[in-house]
Amino acid sequence: CLILLCDEDIGVGVPNALYGVGYDARSIVGMSWGGKPDEFWLTKAGQLDFLVLSCNKKMLKVKAERDTIVPSRVGIVFLTTGEEHPPTVLMRLLRKWSDLELLWNTTERPFAQFLFSNNHLSQTFRDFSL
Repeated sequence: CLILLCDEDIGVGVPNALYGVGYDARSIVGMSWGGKPDEFWLTKAGQLDFLVLSCNKKMLKVKAERDTIVPSRVGIVFLTTGEEHPPTVLMRLLRKWSDLELLWNTTERPFAQFLFSNNHLSQTFRDFSL
């Protein structure tokens, strides 16, 4: 069952709104992990089998973070345009939820996927990959 964990870049509004309409979405702040190092909550996300949603593609390039993602078997979907307007993110996630569930249920972890503004989901984005 898909449980979406939104990192601090996404905030609390999007996961709270998703949860309010019946989707299992949580925020790092709501999990009391706010302000903790990325390696901490990425490890927890892997242990709890959460799908991570983030704007921070740089975590694929930061050695300590990448070295946490892979052995923790984290699945991550990155928004490609950086920080975005929460209502726009919410609409995109509502439109793509069934695709995210399919991705979650059929893709071996760890993985990184990229969600583009046109709602296309891809394994590649510029020079970022897992």
